Amino acid sequence: MKPQVPVKTGTTNGEVYPHGLATAWKSPLRFGFASAFAILPVIDNAASCYQRPTKHKTDANGFASTEFQEDTLNEQSVVQHAESVSPLLGLAIRSAAAAGAVVRDGCQQINVIEQKKVGDLVSEVDRDADLVACATLAGGSSLPILSEELHSDQEPCDDMWIVDPLDATNAFLMNAGTQYPSVLIALRQNADTELGVVYFPITDEWFYAQRGRGAWCDGKRLVCDSSENLNSVWVEMNQYGNASYETPFFADLRVKLRSSAGARMVTSNVPHSGVAMRIAQNTNSLAVAIHDNNPNDAKQEAWDIAAPQIVMEEAGGVFLNPAGDRTDPFTTEPIIVSRSAELAKQVIELANKVAV
Repeated sequence: MKPQVPVKTGTTNGEVYPHGLATAWKSPLRFGFASAFAILPVIDNAASCYQRPTKHKTDANGFASTEFQEDTLNEQSVVQHAESVSPLLGLAIRSAAAAGAVVRDGCQQINVIEQKKVGDLVSEVDRDADLVACATLAGGSSLPILSEELHSDQEPCDDMWIVDPLDATNAFLMNAGTQYPSVLIALRQNADTELGVVYFPITDEWFYAQRGRGAWCDGKRLVCDSSENLNSVWVEMNQYGNASYETPFFADLRVKLRSSAGARMVTSNVPHSGVAMRIAQNTNSLAVAIHDNNPNDAKQEAWDIAAPQIVMEEAGGVFLNPAGDRTDPFTTEPIIVSRSAELAKQVIELANKVAV
């Protein structure tokens, strides 16, 4: 396919932007929950018939679950594994799969880009993915849903679903890389996050967790490596698209991290909440991410935080605020995501260090 040049649509807030990533799934998604429910069987049957051999394990708390052995894990297997942990985790996986199918389809489409604010883009793919994700959850649960695009006005409550139908929309629309876009689904129960799913639909990677049960990546246990010191790791700085909202904490820490007392490498790549999963994977030296977050214009909201946080915590990592306290998804403040509490403590000590 030859590259195409963006063509103005004639509207005041959008432009047509082409995508070339391959997928074959098509569906009508703009006609309400009834249409969304109609396409769910298609999504459920989208995975191949191959089933990874399984083994049954009992965790430290006495809960039985299925763990998958080697080879490629498919969507059906992920659903089965999640449901062996709990039916609600299985429901969250199905919701993420539904939204993920829309995101994959959108890679191939010409999408109308809108700008919510400086550095914050949105398209019809976000809304369509939100629609099917919420329809799936509503089909299996009566709890209220807070979602970024369609239900952002839902008041926070002790028991609710929290949905980001497409995290890293900017990266998705600008073709920054297939590894960035993700679907985030979390369940809040008794005023705390009970379970979470982070699904990268284009690369087909699944991360999920349930409180007290552990975390998994594609059916295998996910455990953070906690051996590094700050001076030997890579730190990612998740900045604002609009520099006027950058917090003093973030600006000062960016400088300190790039000093002799700081990290071995500091970068600012494409902002995305899924970066926590890359940290937990232990595949490279990426061990910390700093999310800037200003109360005057929140960049990380509950739908960005809840799912990655529970997966990270169940894998042994942490989400902390600058005071060293556990991150509250409904409080707008900078976030330190780290493979370990000790590594996060080193970052906070550096942030509090008075420059000589």
